[in-house]
This record gives sequence, structure tokens and C-alpha cells, in this order.
Amino acid sequence: KQRYQRRVRGMDVSLDDIGNEDEYEQLTAAQVLERLEEYWVNERLSPYLLETQQEVVDCLLEQCQTVEENFPQASAFAVGIHQLEIQRIKYMVTDYVRTRLKKIEKHTEYALEEELVKDDQSVPHLSPAEFVYAREFHRNTQNHLSEMALKHMPSAFQNLDKQKSMTVPNLNTFIFFKVKEDVNDVQIDPRETPVDLSKDEIHISKYLPIAPLLEQSKIKLV
Repeated sequence: KQRYQRRVRGMDVSLDDIGNEDEYEQLTAAQVLERLEEYWVNERLSPYLLETQQEVVDCLLEQCQTVEENFPQASAFAVGIHQLEIQRIKYMVTDYVRTRLKKIEKHTEYALEEELVKDDQSVPHLSPAEFVYAREFHRNTQNHLSEMALKHMPSAFQNLDKQKSMTVPNLNTFIFFKVKEDVNDVQIDPRETPVDLSKDEIHISKYLPIAPLLEQSKIKLV
């Protein structure tokens, strides 16, 4: 049976089809796949990096590998069906990772600064591997810029102002979202009174006010 544990907001979470309901969240492989689809769409539609879901990605890839290893024991028809499903999963995983890397490359300094100021209780937006990638990408970019341009300029122009050169994501961009559960007293617009959101409603809003609801999985982007 496939199983893994991860740390999320200070508690252990286990993705498994069996377990103790008081300690673990129980999810079948189909439910894990459904979550990946939601994480994938949210990541594509959000203006900035969301909480890393690397553990879900690793779990599904491990399951794909296990299915592929059992191909010799299956009929040709079953193998064809499983291959189609595995290709679909790998496409989602690849595009999910590619989307995150594009955001990291676009907002490298911002992402690194944000992770460095977080405490142990904060939810990381970068996985350890992504943090290393962002750090190396930033260093190589700075070295390339220095070698190709800055060192050939007068000394007064050879140093960049980090705050001015940093690319900051537009968290006030408008997005559509669908409500997954009833939520009361949501301050979507500071100029207006709080509103109640009902399950299955679809709204349009700036990203920043509803970002906490997205992190809490009370809404999803559409």
C-alpha cells in the first residue's frame, strides 16, 4: 500500500487508503489524483506561488512507477488503459512543476526573500529543491548580468538596487473562484461590508483578499 507522511501546519498528515481517522487524513489514490488536479489548476491561475505540494507529486509518481512495474502481469487491454492514465498524470505533474518554475524564474528575488523571513510555523511556498533552484538561478542570472553588462559600465552604475530590480507579483490581479464550503464574513473589498460565501457559488475578486481562503482549501480557482 502506498503511504507517506508530511508536515502541514504543524501536524502529521498521511495519505493512505487505511489508517486511524483520529490521527490521519485518509485518501485513496483517486482522491490524491483529484487533489493534484485542483492544485494544478490553482497553480496555473494564481498570480504567485502557492503552498508546495511536492509530497503529493512524489506520491503519485511512486504509484505510477508501481503500476508500470506490474505491466508484465496484466493483459494487453489493461496495460493500454493504465498507460493512458499514467500519461495523463505525468502530463499534469510536468505542467504543475513547469508552472511553478516559471513563477520562480519570474519572481526569483521576491520568492527567496519571502522564504527567508518566514518562521518555523509558516507554510513554505518553496520545496527544498525549489529553494535551491531559485538560489542557483538567481546567482547565475546575477553573474551573467555582471559579466555581460554591469562590469562594462561606469562604477556608479555597476550596483543594482535590489528593491528596484525585484520583480514583484501582482497580487491585486482579478481571478475567478468557486466556493467549496460555506464561509461567513469575508472581506473581499475593504470599501464594502463583509459578505457570506455559499458552497458552489462562483465569484470574481482580487487575488489578495481571498488568498487565505485558497490556502485553507475553502475555495478553488476556476
